[in-house]
Amino acid sequence: MILSLFGPDGVGKSTVSQSLCEAGWQVFSGTGVASWPDQTWHKSLVEQGIEESSFDDEAHFLEKIQRAHQLARSLENKYGKVAIDSDPFHKTLMHDYRKLLPNKLRAKKRLHERLEQLSKLANITQDQPIHIYFQVDESKDTPIQAEILQKRLSSRGNLAHFDPQNVEQSRASIEACIALKDLLTQKGLKVITITTDRSFILEDFVSHLTE
Repeated sequence: MILSLFGPDGVGKSTVSQSLCEAGWQVFSGTGVASWPDQTWHKSLVEQGIEESSFDDEAHFLEKIQRAHQLARSLENKYGKVAIDSDPFHKTLMHDYRKLLPNKLRAKKRLHERLEQLSKLANITQDQPIHIYFQVDESKDTPIQAEILQKRLSSRGNLAHFDPQNVEQSRASIEACIALKDLLTQKGLKVITITTDRSFILEDFVSHLTE
């Protein structure tokens, strides 16, 4: 079983990932190549002088998607239970959507086009992976959720290169995630929603995976 985690920055994916790791899942960061169990590609990037955490390059993102999902399948074959924290498959789709805002019609059209392309690249099927969507709280409107996310990000100290820099950027990330979740659901892929403003109980979450 492979879980693919996505949601706006600051929503709490890493906290849940840590719970999964403690419960025996193999967890790796989809966007942080330096943390991958196979260091081959990271060493190659370092030798080329590429700072992967801030390298904004289309070909690199595509290669990262392919490599991350190859790694996930390899770990699944060996260990059975794998989670990709911040899957680059979703991250790239979210980035594409945000770039075209505020034109939501163009953004959604682009999302449809890229989903097909990236699904083939990552070998996404109806069964694998299970897409885990993180939200703050659906009962709060988007601006309030964006403010919560920015407070959480600010509490970390210095923001990472690709982190939203203000409330408006967090709001755009939320909108991108919702559009992506809706599209994945429309395509018949399995999507499970986690609301992080509520208490997270690992056993309840895992029980959803077999429903």
